[in-house]
Amino acid sequence: MKFYARDFDAKSITLYPLGDWHLGSRQCDLGFVSQVIDEIKNNLNAYWIGMGDLMENAIVGSKSDIYLQNFPPKEQMDLIVKMLMPIKDKGLFLIAGNHEARTMRQVGLIPEQYIGVCLGVPYMDYSCLATFSMKKAHCPHDFTCYFHHNYGGGYSTGGKINRADCLRRICPTVDAAFSGHFHVTSRIPVTWFEAGVQSVIKCLGYDYITGSALTWNESYAEEKAKSASAVEFIKVTFIGSTSGHADSRRQIYEVISGSHNA
Repeated sequence: MKFYARDFDAKSITLYPLGDWHLGSRQCDLGFVSQVIDEIKNNLNAYWIGMGDLMENAIVGSKSDIYLQNFPPKEQMDLIVKMLMPIKDKGLFLIAGNHEARTMRQVGLIPEQYIGVCLGVPYMDYSCLATFSMKKAHCPHDFTCYFHHNYGGGYSTGGKINRADCLRRICPTVDAAFSGHFHVTSRIPVTWFEAGVQSVIKCLGYDYITGSALTWNESYAEEKAKSASAVEFIKVTFIGSTSGHADSRRQIYEVISGSHNA
């Protein structure tokens, strides 16, 4: 696990976890991806994190069919760099996805690392524990967040949520835990108790699943009779303390929907 810390000269930031584009797949909704990139570009306090599976990366021996992707992996990486270049200064870091891991295991090339070097954005391997502080908040308490692409989960929504909950076991008291991989969007509230100076403190955090840019028709999901993924991403606005107490911090969760979900 890597560590990342950032102080923001603001009262709040909006974080866009970008992952599961599967760029190169015929089902990747590039128009939707471009829409979200434009939104980040035009939002002064917007930042993004690469959550993995930005590229389809179908190679010999992988489940994805190399003859059905739109263009080869090297071109996929270069297009991702080109698309993210206008918002490179808003990139915090990237983590690994299972589709990019195919290349790493075959030839030792880590696509996220290549993308990160081209953009000047750090690559954090499999997972990252991060702290974000809003310097202009009344009393800047850090937000703690854990990011992992995740894996498994099966076909059911319950299975995916259970797998997302596993990140909470790794970092049980983070304010937010982010999972990609599952091609759905969700926010699950989590509560726990801590000992204060003279009282019990009830804490609230959230587990997030970050969405996908994949449509369903003629896809691997259709072939295997899996449910259609929603063409959706999420964004989370972290608002610093307004009263001087950590429990006055807020997380505003929003879903960004694509033009179609076919």
